[in-house]
Formats: sequence, structure tokens, C-alpha cells
Amino acid sequence: MTLILKKEKIQIYILSRNRPGYLREALDSLLKQNHSLIQFEIIISDSSDNEDVRNMIEKNFSHKNIEYIRRTGVTSHMGHTQLVVSELNSEYAVIFHDDDILHPDYINVMSTFLHNNDIVAVGCNCMIFADDLQNSKLGIRNLSSPIKFKNEKDFLERYLPGNGGIAPLPSYIYRTKYLKKIMLNFPFRIGKPGDPSSADVLMLSSLLNYGEIVWLEKSLMYYRVHASNLSVKESIPERLALFNYMKKKGIKKHSTDLILFRVLFWVKWILQQENLSSKIINWRYRKVILSVLLNIIKISIRLDFWKILFKRLLK
Repeated sequence: MTLILKKEKIQIYILSRNRPGYLREALDSLLKQNHSLIQFEIIISDSSDNEDVRNMIEKNFSHKNIEYIRRTGVTSHMGHTQLVVSELNSEYAVIFHDDDILHPDYINVMSTFLHNNDIVAVGCNCMIFADDLQNSKLGIRNLSSPIKFKNEKDFLERYLPGNGGIAPLPSYIYRTKYLKKIMLNFPFRIGKPGDPSSADVLMLSSLLNYGEIVWLEKSLMYYRVHASNLSVKESIPERLALFNYMKKKGIKKHSTDLILFRVLFWVKWILQQENLSSKIINWRYRKVILSVLLNIIKISIRLDFWKILFKRLLK
């Protein structure tokens, strides 16, 4: 039984940009929520560079109780998110993305954890899919009951290889006042081109300065994987900043998990380079490749490396 009072509400902002087809599915999943006493408000924040999203809303959802906001001059994900957070006026908030889908029980189940004032955010398990929901796979594979995080070290370790997956960013319900404290004073390149994918991790981790984060074992959303996901884009300076932040919070520099995390990033970065064969003549590229190879050799003699690798191959 939920303990959220009827007078309280959840604001659900959907960040949308140039994806009217995906957005329609996301809205349908929200409108099909199984809810009773819980009030929620749907707000679409559209930063598209065309009118396709607006036209789709007017054609299919004009009769629904949905607020539509047209943004201009917003070009980055983090800048868009910060703008939305500045407008929040509810006790709780969800910052959802137009390419994901909510389970019908999302609001009912997630909201039951928000009566505890020690909890600043609740995330959930998910099903990951590309094009076909029927071929989705479990996001957090080793979670059989809710898990509670009280410090940044334990939380950040979940992002390292072999730890069974993470709760995706769009799955979270936040206690708004703490989300504002973090996002409106965020120190990492807010609103500038090239927003780092690691900024989401740093933002969530920073919330632990104000309370606890809970992950639910139930899969209450469908997370869509495609070429324009933020996690596909890698930024070397920001990823290095994340490595250093993890070490600052107590994760050992020479731990197999952290070394493998670094190696996998550099391997991914190398593979994303265009005309790599011609770039190898540059000493910087040769130095990166040599460093990656040496680190692979170092960790390959560790037993825990093979355990981690085996877990990743099973996912």
C-alpha cells in the first residue's frame, strides 16, 4: 500500500528531441499506468529542431491532460535536463526519455518507497531491448531483492564490470529538493556541447550526500538501446574524471574492476576512431594502444579478471 498522500504529486517530464515515434510509445505507457491515489503530471519538454513532435502530440494526444513545452536554443542533454529541473515544483519527479517505455506498475510500485525521508531517489531494474520488446533481456541480472546504497563507494562499484548491471537513469523517481540541489549546482560542463555520459553517474552518486538510493529488483521499465544513446558517446576528459572520482571515493586504483573498466573504455574508444590505421603514425595513438595492451596483459594473469570476464560473457 502506497503512503504517498493524495495532495502530493509526481511530475513526469519527458525529454524529447526529433523522435515522435518513440515518444508516442513512451506516452502510451504512461497513460496506461495502474494507479489509484497517486497523482502524476505529464509534461513533454521538446527540444527538436523540427515540428514533428508537436504535430504528433496535436494529432494523437491533444485530448489528453498532457502539458507540452516547446524549447528553443537547447542543444545538449544536460542543458535540457538542468532547465527541466529548474522548473520542477512537485515533491517527487521523474526525468524520463522519449525512447523508453514504462511498465504499467511503475508508479504504483516505485512510489511505495518514497515515504521514507532517508531515501532521495529510487531506481528500478529494467528490460533492455533494441527494436523488439519480445527479445529484451534483464538489465540487473543478480538482483533478487531491493538494494539500498548509503555511500558513494558502494554505489560507484556497481558501475564497474562484472557487477551485474545498473538501474538505468530514466528509471529513477527523485525527491525533488535534492535533485535541485545537485543539478542546479552541477560542476560538470552543464549546457555545453559534448555532454559526457559519465555526468549521469556523478550526479546520481552526489545525491548520496543527502540520503540513500534504492534499486528495486522488479523490472518496471523497458530501456531501448540504439545508436544515439548517450552512453554510446565517450569523452576522454570526462571519463578520466570519472576514474579519478571513483578513486577519490575509495575504489582502489589497482583493483581488477577499475583496471578492466579503464581498458574497456580505451578499447571502445579505439574501435570508434575513423581511419585508425592512418592515425597510428601519431605517437599519441600508439601510446594509448600500447598502454591498453600492457594493461590487458597485467590483468589477464589475475583470477578475478577471468571471473569478471565470464560474468560479462553470460549477460
